[in-house]
Amino acid sequence: MQASEKKQLTLAGVLFALAILFFVLFSSPEREALEFFYDESEQKLFTAPIGSIPPIKGINDNQLDGVRAIVIAPKGQRDDESAHRIAYLEKWSPQLKQHMEAAAKAKAAGHAVPNVVDRSQRKFHQFVRRTDSPEWYTMNTDEAAKIMATLRTKDAQGKIPDICTPNR
Repeated sequence: MQASEKKQLTLAGVLFALAILFFVLFSSPEREALEFFYDESEQKLFTAPIGSIPPIKGINDNQLDGVRAIVIAPKGQRDDESAHRIAYLEKWSPQLKQHMEAAAKAKAAGHAVPNVVDRSQRKFHQFVRRTDSPEWYTMNTDEAAKIMATLRTKDAQGKIPDICTPNR
């Protein structure tokens, strides 16, 4: 190998190493996927990692008063926070929450988890309500169906609203 070829090969290696270093140092880290939650005592929206099992700790204390908030906006206005509104809130029973948390831990550890709450029974352990109502309804009721129908209800322009997420 001639001296000029060695120089070219060395320069190429140095440039390649610099490119990798530049990529590692200046690439933006992946943002954590978030979803909306609602602190029932503070009556405010906040965000938490996606997959959090409601109820979770709220924003002002250690109380489990943070429930998932399904936030919607008129079609095409998903990025306009002033157009956001809460369609409904949802939470799970303590039994289902405990089961889902145990299942997530077991899955992360590579273990199987017995199905404590059968899938067909989950609708009895999941609850929804509107922000202006104090009463929670199980998913198997007509009231819950009416509340969740908000996601399919067309606005004055005949458009179905967009579901909003914090950072997507």
